[in-house]
Amino acid sequence: MGGADMVLWLAGAVASSAQFRGFGRVTGSVTDESGTPLKDVLIHATLTGEQGVIEEKTDAQGGWALNSLAKGEWHLTFQTPGYVPVGAKVTLMAELAHVNPIPVVLKKAK
Repeated sequence: MGGADMVLWLAGAVASSAQFRGFGRVTGSVTDESGTPLKDVLIHATLTGEQGVIEEKTDAQGGWALNSLAKGEWHLTFQTPGYVPVGAKVTLMAELAHVNPIPVVLKKAK
């Protein structure tokens, strides 16, 4: 494999690993069972069939936003110490499709 072949191969690897990035956006809020907003909840997002993870945290009002999402089926996990993790599935039919804000309620761990 010559030098030019190596450059093309590396560029191809970079392009294929970024397939989960796009122009989509999903937002929502996280509260506890009493309706109190939860700060610093970790949101872990993965796209079905792709490698890579997008992570964000909720703000002081429990709000969150995941940006730069490609179209497809996204699996979200919401977790913070002391609470039971919650999963959600969101399908973006197109990168610019409108998705209503997603309210998430976390229950205290026992």
